[in-house]
Amino acid sequence: MVKNPALIIEVRKMPKTQLAGTAAATAADIEKSIQALNKMAERLWGDGREAEAQALLNALDALNRALDRIRIGQSRRAATLH
Repeated sequence: MVKNPALIIEVRKMPKTQLAGTAAATAADIEKSIQALNKMAERLWGDGREAEAQALLNALDALNRALDRIRIGQSRRAATLH
């Protein structure tokens, strides 16, 4: 049971097809974003905001694992096409 209903986050399923007018992010784009957020976590930690930094690092770890799974899937797909 959620004590504060304002804290409920709505999660929407991502469409399988790319929306018109949006560019797909490349793995390099995602890596740059992860690196920038990692630097932010380091600054938070240095400012004594360890809880926020740890939460950000946990989220970044999940993003890195997801990016690895995407790369593995792409490499397997490329291997089967050749």
